[in-house]
Amino acid sequence: MEHQIIKCKTLFVGLICLLFVGCYYDVEQELYPTVNCNTTSMSYATDVVTILTNNSCISCHNNTNPQGSIKLDTYADVKINVDNGRLLGSVNHDVGFKQMPQGSTTKINQCSLDQLQAWIADGALNN
Repeated sequence: MEHQIIKCKTLFVGLICLLFVGCYYDVEQELYPTVNCNTTSMSYATDVVTILTNNSCISCHNNTNPQGSIKLDTYADVKINVDNGRLLGSVNHDVGFKQMPQGSTTKINQCSLDQLQAWIADGALNN
């Protein structure tokens, strides 16, 4: 009988140890590391055109065949859509705007959104 009590106590202590080992708090920074996203000194020619190209915006919204009558292949065209709020409204999937990229429930990546917003906040310059 004493042998069974010792086994039970050992098993109980082992289970308690497993409980403590299995129940620890993860460090959010280790689980989801912050990606460095440069939003300073955004340039139309370098940053905005790259974002629009990499996310297939220009392939659908160009002078040759502008989907939805929206063109984004020149600075003047982009500036029109910045000024009327369509560019950010669409890529942010804001209510009242057609979500872009079309047919996708996923927005463009957060860094690209932050960079576009920074460029616009800095005056949406043709630089």
